[in-house]
Amino acid sequence: MRNLELFSTASIDHLLWSSESTTPSLDSSALEVFTDFDVSRPIIVDASTSAIGTAKIMEKTHAYMRLVVDKNNKFLGIITQQQLSPHNLMITANRLSLTINELMVTEIMVPREELQAFDYNQISTAKVSDIVRLLKENNLHHMLVIDQDLHHIRGLIAASDLARKLKQPIQINQRPSFSQVAQAH
Repeated sequence: MRNLELFSTASIDHLLWSSESTTPSLDSSALEVFTDFDVSRPIIVDASTSAIGTAKIMEKTHAYMRLVVDKNNKFLGIITQQQLSPHNLMITANRLSLTINELMVTEIMVPREELQAFDYNQISTAKVSDIVRLLKENNLHHMLVIDQDLHHIRGLIAASDLARKLKQPIQINQRPSFSQVAQAH
């Protein structure tokens, strides 16, 4: 075991900032705005979480979408704030003859079988402008990225991340509905 020494920061008042410009543009590679799960861990919610519990977690963390996984981290689907709205919770609870408090996240999520995604190989050759256009055309705030060769979810592209990285707003007309997410091309 190596002994490490601690030092005072009393006289240190500057932060080191990267000198590289990391602001992508619409002509940049789409990989520059892609959240790669090989680098960043995905934000998930366990399938055994209640819908109300998930809504509270997402509200506290300011998340619009989470990936839903089972106890073995197998991808089951996605949940968005739209599905967790009080109106949608009430409709689903009534349809299933449950109370809102009895609803599980799996009963309100969009299952993976109904989702569309970008392919990583396409993203690797696309420009940011291609991604922005597709998100706008399909009124999508998020799009999963899959690696078809390895059969896994590789990452995510979010309009909010794009806007932050591009330092410009990206206007998506509306939050995606269940049918829009399921039918996106």
